[in-house]
Amino acid sequence: MRIHTSKISVVVLFSAVSIALVMMAASHLMLGQIREEAVRQASRQQESSMSALWEQMARRGRNFRIEEGKLYVGDYYVLNDNSEIPDRIFAITGSRATIFMGDIRVATNIMRSDGTRAIGTKMIGPAYQAIFGEGTSYRGEADILGIPYFTAYDPVRDMHGKIIGALFVGVKQSEYLASYDRINLKIRAISVLLAAIFVLMAALLIQVRKKSEIAAQQQLAFQQLLLDTIPSPIFSKDARGRYNLCNKAFQEYVGVPSEELLGKTVFDLWPRELAEQYQRMDQVIMESSGTQIYESQVKYADGTLHDVLFHKAAFRDEKGTPAGLVGVILDITERKEAEMENSRLAAQMHQSRMVESLMIQLNHDLNTPLTPLFALLPMIEKQVDDPGLRRMLEICQQCANQIKGLAEKSLDLVRISSGRPQLIPVKLACTAEFACGEVAASLALRGVTCHNDIPADLWVLGSAEQLSLLFRNLLTNAARYARANGHIVLGAAPKDGMVQVCVQDDGEGLDQEHLALVFNEFFKADPARQDVNTQGLGLAICKRIIANHDGRIWAESPGKGQGTTIFFTLNPAGDAPEEAKPDHPGSYGI
Repeated sequence: MRIHTSKISVVVLFSAVSIALVMMAASHLMLGQIREEAVRQASRQQESSMSALWEQMARRGRNFRIEEGKLYVGDYYVLNDNSEIPDRIFAITGSRATIFMGDIRVATNIMRSDGTRAIGTKMIGPAYQAIFGEGTSYRGEADILGIPYFTAYDPVRDMHGKIIGALFVGVKQSEYLASYDRINLKIRAISVLLAAIFVLMAALLIQVRKKSEIAAQQQLAFQQLLLDTIPSPIFSKDARGRYNLCNKAFQEYVGVPSEELLGKTVFDLWPRELAEQYQRMDQVIMESSGTQIYESQVKYADGTLHDVLFHKAAFRDEKGTPAGLVGVILDITERKEAEMENSRLAAQMHQSRMVESLMIQLNHDLNTPLTPLFALLPMIEKQVDDPGLRRMLEICQQCANQIKGLAEKSLDLVRISSGRPQLIPVKLACTAEFACGEVAASLALRGVTCHNDIPADLWVLGSAEQLSLLFRNLLTNAARYARANGHIVLGAAPKDGMVQVCVQDDGEGLDQEHLALVFNEFFKADPARQDVNTQGLGLAICKRIIANHDGRIWAESPGKGQGTTIFFTLNPAGDAPEEAKPDHPGSYGI
């Protein structure tokens, strides 16, 4: 009896250690996958942050240069000791940012240990070699002031292509991986604790069989509970390919309870063709060491088809003979769908850029023959006395104006439709006032006055450039149809959680059936249908701009001769921080 008990205890001890090793191996595999995903996410964040940094630079200008020991971008923007752009990148993306002149930091929000900005410190390490040695960008890990970062570096070139500096974005590894480290510590602690408990209980089983059996049952129950809390399907097979362990997620995947599943093979559960495929993959991992990872498609018990990633690892007995395998199924359906959606969006963006490029070229090609017409027609008109010929020349001038305006409006429409702008706090009254100044000449031609009654302290979330274009089109439209020597009123007020803005004129008004049509491309309400000075795109552009701002736009008119009011809504921004308040509405770009 003693010998029998000893053999059982040894078997139990071996089983406990094997289970602990499998759980630790599974934990290690899962943690490795989580960390790899975290590092990939960090790399994607740095790419996004670098794109945002280049976008911020592009708003200041396109050309970089060094003059009198200072780094400039655009015509006048000095980057030395200017923390505006790095701090904005940190606020938007959470990544630190640095601007280098040569290999010296001249603007940064990387902090020294004493809390001061690391201005004047140098770039070192593999990033320096990539930028100044090889003339290429650098992506990867780097130590900055002794602290590990996930980083992205891009060279900065002057107009001659010479590298004169660099741009940097990055995030501390300790900050980015803090959540992973906490999960890692907890899971490893649990794994070590479970392994210790299993071994301890198995050792006690050698002395007290009954207590050992009870403890083993408790541990197996706890193990099953632990596995059942994991959302990914987990299973284990013995050397003959029979299922001997699974969690609830695996049972739901198969659609069979554990009582009917354990002891079965793949041929008992799956169609023969699929079962043969699973068996071949199991044989490969059983005959080799290491981990087996492959992608496949599986049909869940509910009939839905899922893209999954199989992670399998084989374990062996003390003689090195294959004893079984453990597997984890990760559902990557959403990830695959996201990748397909990203590809679709990238293709859509490429198409939008092609259309925009075509419109830019078309606009240029149209302006080339129109330029001499704008110069010659007035000169010819001065030399013609015949009223009929003068009228013909006027018509030619109007048609040239129409072609030029149509090209410009079409280009505006393509640009605002090619992508959503970044929405930041904008002072609405200043943007409207700026637009009033741009259309002042059109207003003066008909003696129309513009009253800006928008509150000076009202801030909205938007693109100042697109909102300025919005007001310019609405004011131009209102000026065309307002009464001679009439007036236009601009107003705005919070309403239903949004900011409702209105542009009101005292002109000829609209028929009710035209109110919903005026925002369509090329629609012209009578008598504007015969007006060659309007292209029928202004309100369509306004509609696209408001769509980019998640708002709504509509027209109201009591009837003919009673004026028209255009309403639209924007999201409020509250009180903008001091650094976000521009002195000029043109400070923000699309």
